[in-house]
Amino acid sequence: MTSTNNTSPVISDLWFTHLANAVQADGEIQVIGKYSDFWIDAVSPGNWRVALNFRDATLVLTPWKDLPGDHIVISATQAGWGQVFDPQPKPQHHDLLALAKNSPDVTVGGSDVELVRNLRVLARLVDLGKALHVQH
Repeated sequence: MTSTNNTSPVISDLWFTHLANAVQADGEIQVIGKYSDFWIDAVSPGNWRVALNFRDATLVLTPWKDLPGDHIVISATQAGWGQVFDPQPKPQHHDLLALAKNSPDVTVGGSDVELVRNLRVLARLVDLGKALHVQH
């Protein structure tokens, strides 16, 4: 997948592997995510789709067929994923819920219960993704 903007990270299934490694090294998420167990279906229409399981402070890429009925869906265009992980977001694009409300390039769906229950961990995952963008 190629980026349409020089400041946007190139998000792909390999990128999510790097995010999983960052999760393992992050002390904050190890504490706040210790008892979390949720699934994310991350989609870039026409480009890629990644199923992720966050359990016991570990992020694991999994086969789509393993997604349970109750999971969080984050769908974004290439530009939208760049917005999600932008380390210097525009006003009203500062977090996942703001983007879902204010950006036509990002949608958040699936289980509202799972989303709300795990919002703090999701916010930290996004912060780690922003840090990956700065590193690369």
